[in-house]
Amino acid sequence: MRRVRRRATTHIAPLVILSVVTMLGLLAPVTAEARTITQTKALIAKLSATLSQQSKISEITANQYDAAKVELASANARIIKLQHQELVKRAAIKSTSKSLAIADVKAYVLGAAVAQILALFNQHVTTSDARKVYENQVIGNLTHLRNTYEQQKQSLDVTITAVAAQRAKAQQQTIKMRALLAQNIRNENATRATLTVVTRELRAQIIAYEIQVGVAAAKKHNIALEQQAVAAASAVGGQAAANLVLAAIRRATPTTFSGSAAGSAQGMAALRAAKSQIGVPYVWGGESPGHGFDCSGLVQWAWAKAGFKIPRTTQSQWPAMRHVPLTALQPGDLLFYYNLDGDHQVDHVVMYAGSGPWGTSTIIAAAHTGTNVSLAPIFTFGLIGAARP
Repeated sequence: MRRVRRRATTHIAPLVILSVVTMLGLLAPVTAEARTITQTKALIAKLSATLSQQSKISEITANQYDAAKVELASANARIIKLQHQELVKRAAIKSTSKSLAIADVKAYVLGAAVAQILALFNQHVTTSDARKVYENQVIGNLTHLRNTYEQQKQSLDVTITAVAAQRAKAQQQTIKMRALLAQNIRNENATRATLTVVTRELRAQIIAYEIQVGVAAAKKHNIALEQQAVAAASAVGGQAAANLVLAAIRRATPTTFSGSAAGSAQGMAALRAAKSQIGVPYVWGGESPGHGFDCSGLVQWAWAKAGFKIPRTTQSQWPAMRHVPLTALQPGDLLFYYNLDGDHQVDHVVMYAGSGPWGTSTIIAAAHTGTNVSLAPIFTFGLIGAARP
């Protein structure tokens, strides 16, 4: 619940006007082509600042609107009280009017004119007491009743005017603050919508830029820069953006590979060791023959059987070994893949078989959970290169 404030309820309009003017300036048509990434970032910062200011204005206006509603409720309560007083006063006026009528009748009955009665009393001095009684009870009472009637009527008129003024003031303030709050909320929504569009534009600009960087890096065989481009795109657009960069790199630098069925004695030994585990289930972190392997555990164990010690994980295997061209593959060579699971790391490795169901495009691998060590065709998605112990 918002805290109710009762002060400064009429000074919000300039802030609202400023907010609207600021919005009109920010929403001026500027095409995406006319902005650089730096300019788009600056616009986002400006929009964010404007949205923050508008949210603050809306909060203040909402507090003032709540205060106006409280004031209206209070005025309504006072109005109910005044209406009750009005009923009481009307009853009193009715009673006074009745008394006044009776007094007029009495005055008429007791004499045709006050002057005549006074003359009669003047002729009979002994009746002075009766004269005083008449003046006090008839003429005096009649004057008093008439004065009371006029006072009550005037008081009632003042009350009715006060009731109307209080109600009108409270209603006017409530309507005003509700309108201001609605305008502020419209301003906020417009700014937020613009911010969403511009942020989406910036995301597209960054992804397009990283695609260019990635393609240029691939053409120069700069794998580190390729990886940076993929990671930067992913930071703003997730895996979908990373895939766009990878796809652009593949289109710009088509992967060609070729190999032979024969190779070094050590490579053939490593291949035979790996084939001996065909059918063993994939186990994450596994490195136990006959029980379970993960991708890097399998190739580490197979090359150990050939007499070579290599690191345990794909991230450490890729930089530790000698890289070889994809056009000169030999059995036992290792093919490495990047960012297959969105971690921006070298995260998968398979062994080149050189022969098998897919001829010289055959590999052997522990693929993923739910599969077994098996022969498979080479796939190029995410393929960043080959290495040899």
